[in-house]
Amino acid sequence: MIRILERPAFFFVLVLVWKIALLLFSAQPVPSNDAFFYDGPVVNLLVHGKYANPSLVLALPISGAEVFCAYPPLYQLVLLGWLSIFGVSAMAAMFFHLLLFSTYLWVLWKIFRQLSLTGWPASIAAAFLLVITFHDRPDSLAHIFGMLAVYCWIRSRISLVIGHAGIVESAVSSQTSSTRFGLPMAWQSGRAFPAWGAVVFVILSLATGLQIGALYCLLIWIGMLVTAQTAKEPFPIAPMAALALVPLGLLTMVVFRFPHLWTGFLEHARQTPSLTGLRVPHLAEILKTVRTVPGILAVVALAPWWLRKRARTQVAGKQGLCLVVITCTLAALIVIIASLCVLTPNSVFFVSYLQPLIVGCFLGMTPYLSRERSMASRPSLMVPAFLALAGIGSIRAVGMSTWGAVCAADFGYQKTIHRVGMELHDCARGNTVVLSSAYLYEAAHHDNIRWIHSDWMAPARRGGSSTDLEALIAIKPCKIIVTQFDYFRRFETVLAQLKSRPELAHLEIVNAAKIPAPDSFRSLQKIVQHVSWAPVAITLKWQ
Repeated sequence: MIRILERPAFFFVLVLVWKIALLLFSAQPVPSNDAFFYDGPVVNLLVHGKYANPSLVLALPISGAEVFCAYPPLYQLVLLGWLSIFGVSAMAAMFFHLLLFSTYLWVLWKIFRQLSLTGWPASIAAAFLLVITFHDRPDSLAHIFGMLAVYCWIRSRISLVIGHAGIVESAVSSQTSSTRFGLPMAWQSGRAFPAWGAVVFVILSLATGLQIGALYCLLIWIGMLVTAQTAKEPFPIAPMAALALVPLGLLTMVVFRFPHLWTGFLEHARQTPSLTGLRVPHLAEILKTVRTVPGILAVVALAPWWLRKRARTQVAGKQGLCLVVITCTLAALIVIIASLCVLTPNSVFFVSYLQPLIVGCFLGMTPYLSRERSMASRPSLMVPAFLALAGIGSIRAVGMSTWGAVCAADFGYQKTIHRVGMELHDCARGNTVVLSSAYLYEAAHHDNIRWIHSDWMAPARRGGSSTDLEALIAIKPCKIIVTQFDYFRRFETVLAQLKSRPELAHLEIVNAAKIPAPDSFRSLQKIVQHVSWAPVAITLKWQ
């Protein structure tokens, strides 16, 4: 087993092949609820000639009817080029995100190579790539820019640390011809990317996704401070000043030069704020965190042991890996704690893209933290533990590959799009249809209806199912077409309430799935979710 783990490139390729096979043979991952929120303006621009998302018009009048300004536009600009070439469909959008994930893999692999992170630590790190199963938002592109910023930071600053350490450890230089302290010798000759590269990519990340950009902004600030202190070098004032001033300048420009766009942005921000206020985390939130970032939590838990071992052995090797672990783990831990206490719980997903890097660098250091144990004995302790943690985070990946594949054989993508198209074609002109995000790509091609996003039937506010019931009564859709995920987790209760009031409407519910999806079982809804394309079509006749 250890011999297989010595080939990390194999595991990177294996993950990518799995992603490709999953998309080709079962059309997964099914676009999540937020997918069309961000893709809709590009779809509408290509189909109807207007950069707005009509499916949001009931909740966000500016972004739904005038111009989409609920989020920074860089992701939509890149998506526009892709869909212009490959056509407007959910499948085209899914292949776009497969390309983005592949690019992220390439950047991560480049970072591993620059850190000379090879062998079993890199292979174990690759297992944590299976945790990333939701990647159909601007986050995918924002993480690419963010990881490129990390790459530039490593190239521009960690070489200074190695140069400083090299003065102390010059006696061993003749014994390490290709690498030293976990970094290529070429870095020590001054060939490094400037710190400006990291700044540019963080700004691009912010222009793609604000929360993701903020994460990498925090990471780069921590990294620059740590490496400047370690290398005893001046802090890069000019680049970091630009990192603070350029986003502020862009924000000021939008606020004062384009006030209507700023109003549209606030229209969305006020309804779905990232800040929830100080709170005590619920058990479900804690379990979500454990499931999403088990590797990072393990590194944090092992930090006291690592620091004690490092202090005793005083081994200077792997200095670069050490600094990457400290920087990335500290930034990730801040976000994890914030997602449990002050941010929305789903914010924990932001750091899942950092998890393979953190785990890989940590495991890359551990064989050198004890002089009593050889490198051969150390993997036997770390491999099963971290593979088990990767297994915890990969539950949905396993579900997609098994139960999801069975659901695709029962009612797959092509069959679903045909069924949704028939349902929409039968609607009288001018009627309203409420659809899940995954079906709105098809609905955009139908001019006879008004298509509304099932999550945005009314301005967002607290109230749960009663709000949805009020929204349905207000807009009186002729049909509701939703995924298994949306039906069992949201609409089943609402429709039961509506069905109990026959004076309002008559309902006919047709579930196309012959094989029940995990979402139909309450005990499994939070374990394996959203792996079925099969629609639930509800026809309503209002009194």
